[in-house]
Amino acid sequence: MKALQFQSVGQLELVEVGAPTIRADELLVRTGAATICTSDLNDIRANPFGIPLPTIMGHEGAGTVAEVGRNVAGFKPGDRVATHPVHPCGECLNCSRGMGHLCSSMGHFGLNMPGTFAEYYVVRQDRARVLPQTASFQVACLAEPICVCLQALHQARVAKDDALLILGDGPFGVIIARLAVAYGQEHTVIAGHHDFRLSFARDAVRVNTKHLADPTERLRECASGAGYGAVILAVGSAEAVRMGLALLRPQGRLVLFSAVPSPTPIDLVAVHVRELEIVGACNDENRLDEAVGLLTDSKLAAAELVTHEFAVEAYREAFDLASSGHADAMKVALTFGDARTR
Repeated sequence: MKALQFQSVGQLELVEVGAPTIRADELLVRTGAATICTSDLNDIRANPFGIPLPTIMGHEGAGTVAEVGRNVAGFKPGDRVATHPVHPCGECLNCSRGMGHLCSSMGHFGLNMPGTFAEYYVVRQDRARVLPQTASFQVACLAEPICVCLQALHQARVAKDDALLILGDGPFGVIIARLAVAYGQEHTVIAGHHDFRLSFARDAVRVNTKHLADPTERLRECASGAGYGAVILAVGSAEAVRMGLALLRPQGRLVLFSAVPSPTPIDLVAVHVRELEIVGACNDENRLDEAVGLLTDSKLAAAELVTHEFAVEAYREAFDLASSGHADAMKVALTFGDARTR
């Protein structure tokens, strides 16, 4: 089969490899589409997690069940499915405490399991869901992104009548903003640097901070000067951490959705005297059923977010656009062979 193989830092190649085989509790999925995530771009650029190479990349995918293991129940060949890349072990201490999304021995597409940028991939049956008939494969790829965005909102725990700020106008920031509005958050603000991407946030208050002399002051005005009950960091920069903390009201909560790789000074005096909280949001706590239900929800309108589609053979153009086309693209999908028709 054809697959996109991460061979070394900065090198992604389309290669021919053997098709995978499945275990008793697994599904073989014929890939319909797979979307490119910012984390894929970061992995290829620097391999920050030390992924053993070579490996097949990709973790956002959907397709058609081609084969089922002998112990599989609830799936059959021909089913159209969305899949989740995180595979908790079910045995470690974190899993036993109900924190499978923080499993210490998890499998993960594109990290320590072959990923979705291939004509076929394997998923454990508990990490797959049958799709609504009206959901395309391209939209179904957003199931896991929606899962983790739901987790970010859960971690924010912001009251409906309180102000919520999302820093970052990438696909995840926009999905979080759309979900917040759809779930009835009365005052949702999103800040970023690209009018094109901000436009996808629809009913949220949108602020382009790129050329503002004092973006913090402008964003404070959007909260009537009172500060935000929660700020969700959907961009990984130390400056965003500083801004987010500064914009919280007393007892507000900063949610670290995006990883911040650089050392980050934090004003702990402000955390102390205003009783602020800093929490993480990593993976999700079994939100796949909810996410699949939202794929066809008109309030979220997930289909609008997949702005470009390329056959896998045009992967270089697709990755270039996903990496640098912030003024023109949101989510970029790769499609595979005959499976790309639905």
